[in-house]
Amino acid sequence: GALAGSGLAARAQQAGDSLRIGLAAPNTTMDPHLQSNAPNNAVATHIFDSLVNNDEASRTQPGLASSWRTLDETHWEFTLREGVTFSDGTALTPDDIRVSIERATTLPSTSSFRTYTRTVKAITSPSSGKLIVETHAPDPLLTNSLSRIRIISARFKDATTAEFNSGRAAIGSGPFVLREFVPNSHVRLARNDSHWGPKSPWSEVTLRIVTDDGARVAALLSGGLDVIEELPTQALDRLTRDERFHAIRGVSSRFVYFAMDQHRDVTPFATDLSGVPLAKNPFKDLRVRQALGLAINRAALVERVMEGNALVASQFLPRGGAGTSPALAEPVFDPARATALLVEAGYPKGFRLTVHGPNDRYVNDAKIVQAVAQMFTRIGLETRVEVMPWSVYSTKASSAEFSCFLGAWGVNTGETSNPMIALNASYDRNAGTGAANGGRYSNPLLDAKLREAVRTLDDDRRNKLLAEASEIVFRDVAVIPLHHEMLLLGARRGIQYVTRADQYTLAMGVRKAG
Repeated sequence: GALAGSGLAARAQQAGDSLRIGLAAPNTTMDPHLQSNAPNNAVATHIFDSLVNNDEASRTQPGLASSWRTLDETHWEFTLREGVTFSDGTALTPDDIRVSIERATTLPSTSSFRTYTRTVKAITSPSSGKLIVETHAPDPLLTNSLSRIRIISARFKDATTAEFNSGRAAIGSGPFVLREFVPNSHVRLARNDSHWGPKSPWSEVTLRIVTDDGARVAALLSGGLDVIEELPTQALDRLTRDERFHAIRGVSSRFVYFAMDQHRDVTPFATDLSGVPLAKNPFKDLRVRQALGLAINRAALVERVMEGNALVASQFLPRGGAGTSPALAEPVFDPARATALLVEAGYPKGFRLTVHGPNDRYVNDAKIVQAVAQMFTRIGLETRVEVMPWSVYSTKASSAEFSCFLGAWGVNTGETSNPMIALNASYDRNAGTGAANGGRYSNPLLDAKLREAVRTLDDDRRNKLLAEASEIVFRDVAVIPLHHEMLLLGARRGIQYVTRADQYTLAMGVRKAG
């Protein structure tokens, strides 16, 4: 059996219709509603469709819904695409969509999809091809939010995550069908020939998880992979000198930042110089938060650590983006002022701090943490670094275990309410706010401003409110902005790819040249 199988694989290789993509970060599950993060969501997009799709520039496009309209401020009518079937041959019904949205809302999770479903009040289907979504309040971003929810077959509404991971319940209507998922190793996909959308040129796709930068580049150079994401900048020269390969660049919407514990009275990783926890949490003092921001030389981070493949960030999106404020200046680097602020806040000798970060998730994540720790040390904080794999880190960060830690957020909606509701709004599991607020920052003024903004249907008025909310976030140092990531992929010649603002690497976007 094995020999016959390898013969088939060899023929597929010769035919040139199998594609091998090297992913830089592992997806942790095949359950599309368990944990919302980019690696999970990108892989799920191959197998499961959404009611509405986002294109490479994060613009809303028809998906399982061919069209939609608002009936009034709180009712949206979606017209379902005709003739859609799941990969097991069963027809898509409004019930599948209702069940999927409910499951995404109720599944217990540390990083939940509730942030996208929290405004949905009821889902009804007056006739077979129509779906009415009623919201609790006006929600101008409903279609954007629904693009995050992947649609499963209602038959599997009670399936366990293990049943999705084994493939038994991973039945979608997407462009590919799951063949095999081996955690931390690979995902094997076959083309879904009954998919309603454009047909992929690839009959089989392997998504290989290669978190080590050097190993990913080596696999591309040796012919083991066709395209890799997160091409390390130090490998750029070598790749571009070899006519068999080329680099693919793009701008992403990923915002990289530091967050701080602003909730606990005593924080676990800030101690006096002898190692005794500080009597009060220093990050509750605005002056300490400001000092950390002033200590960071972002231009040096972009130039040295990111080797030019990033843009210094002053807020969630580059200035001019929807919901950004022209009043927020680029952050300044002023270590002398930072030291003075620490003295003012009552820390003339500084304190001891452990900063945390992942080592296999964002571009140069461990190096960023090391570099920033050195900058903190220069203003008088005795700083240590602890980095760990994303699979461990993500759970700890979302459970608010750290005192000062690296985070990043793909602003895939192209506007700022999405990151603010997830990262800065007060943590409220039932309301779906603060889902990724690992510092548990809470500001009633910000919450009120966001509540008003997200129910404002007029775009100009909403963006003005969001700009005001952005000013609250960054003037109060709710998080410390670092940079926006640029995208860098490596591919063999003959492979083209349109990069996506959300940084998803999708087989659907990979084409043969010419």
